[in-house]
Amino acid sequence: MKSVGKVRKRRARGRPASTAARRVAGDARLRGAAASLDAEDIALARLQAHLRRTETIHAAVPSAAPASRRTTVRLPAALLDRLRERAKRDGVTPSKIVELALERLLRPR
Repeated sequence: MKSVGKVRKRRARGRPASTAARRVAGDARLRGAAASLDAEDIALARLQAHLRRTETIHAAVPSAAPASRRTTVRLPAALLDRLRERAKRDGVTPSKIVELALERLLRPR
């Protein structure tokens, strides 16, 4: 394999050269390759980002819990305040607190 030798470092006027461009600045044969690699890297990054977005949109999220349904419950203000405080203290949603309380209350005897 042929050795490239020492590479001279050059900077473009007014802006820093890319890492790849600095590495190959002394070898005219490699300058075009470095530029095309940069374009290929950008194209590949865009494609990967597009695929991630597409997979996120179309991926089904597996759920261990059955689907929940929304309902409205009327509570006195003081009880609602206590519910919110408890949920915040436990680090869960008020819905989870209500679900657990109803499960305990409606459990078969």
